[in-house]
Amino acid sequence: MSVSRVTPSQPHTIAELLAAAAANTAAAAAVSGPVSSPVDSLPVAAEKPLQVEAMVVEPFEQQSLEHAQPLEQQQPFEQQPMKEPALVDPAAVPVRRVVVRAGTARAAARRAAARERFGAVVTRVGSVARAGSAGGVGLVNGARSGRRPSAASPKTRAARAVVMTLAVGLIATMALPAYAFSTASAFTPIEDSAALVTGEQTLASSSGLTAAIVGRDNYQAPSESDLAAQKAAAAKAAAAAAAAASAATLRLSSNSAVTATAYPSVVSPQVQALAGQLMDAVASGQLVGSKPDHIAEIRYLAEGQVVPGCGVDYRVLQTIKVAIDNFSKVGVSDINRLCTGQIEGAGTMSPHYRNGGGHAVDFYILNGHGLTGADSDSLKLLHLLDPLVPPNTNVGQSECRSSGSGFVNLSEFEDTCSHDHVDFISARGDSLLSD
Repeated sequence: MSVSRVTPSQPHTIAELLAAAAANTAAAAAVSGPVSSPVDSLPVAAEKPLQVEAMVVEPFEQQSLEHAQPLEQQQPFEQQPMKEPALVDPAAVPVRRVVVRAGTARAAARRAAARERFGAVVTRVGSVARAGSAGGVGLVNGARSGRRPSAASPKTRAARAVVMTLAVGLIATMALPAYAFSTASAFTPIEDSAALVTGEQTLASSSGLTAAIVGRDNYQAPSESDLAAQKAAAAKAAAAAAAAASAATLRLSSNSAVTATAYPSVVSPQVQALAGQLMDAVASGQLVGSKPDHIAEIRYLAEGQVVPGCGVDYRVLQTIKVAIDNFSKVGVSDINRLCTGQIEGAGTMSPHYRNGGGHAVDFYILNGHGLTGADSDSLKLLHLLDPLVPPNTNVGQSECRSSGSGFVNLSEFEDTCSHDHVDFISARGDSLLSD
């Protein structure tokens, strides 16, 4: 009896298994007669490889041919009927995905376990392994490894949080002004100007009302004239202080005085102009002379004439101008004694006579009355001249006044108490300061 035998070590398809079973059935029928089997009625499909993608075909338990006994050891079919083979639907076979990572100890252990359990060679992901028996393990080329993406580091997560916070803050900052803007209280020219046209904001007051006087604790605000007077007084005080400081440093002896020994041969325009102003005062009666009359000496200069022995010091002309600017009527009794031939008092050594004469002036009238050198108008004139004249300017009548006059540029000496004497024979300066 010839019986086919299936070698377990060789791989077979289901069609081959069915064909082998049919051959065994035919051999048994030849020995003991025909045996009816459901396998005979089954259509044999064309041989076709089993297509499995990424799955594991579990091995059969009872139907596996690996555990089948050889035909020579089996009993005849009438004594021990052969079990009918069950049809296996590949779609109904339970599958299990086997994913093995290459290069790890765990992967090697899983490959060994799969090799021991399924009798198959399991290779790395991306390769194909087929079972050595009916129940094998197959890994289709291209299967995914199942590796999870690595989680972001804490620094990356913190940076993402900061960026998102800044973006939200920027958007909120740009959006808030739009929400906060309102035109509820805005001025509308057409609607808001209606009140002005109708006179709703017009304030009417009685004509009998007077301006309120601003005062506190009986204090009255100064007027503009008061402020101007205070400003002028402050300016004069500053000039006096400057003159005092200059006099303290420039006070020199009489032999260092700025006094010419002879007058120039031509009247300067400056001297002629000042003399003309004095002659205008003479014409109006504000400036008067005495006997002998020294007004003629001023007249010569106003006319531009140089009369020998009749010159007048420019500082004397300036002093007379200060007097007519501050008093209503001024009387001059002496200027250049050389011009009139007078020999009085100090004689030829008098400032009225020496160095060409005309370096001194005597006032005998101020505001229309006679002078003593100590009266109020005399003191007023001296205090007006003190900050203007150069240092070492001499004034008489010291014995007529109380001590401590407080002059800075004026140097006092004794003289008769019938006039005010002012001379520049030893003064340190060729001109008066402008007042």
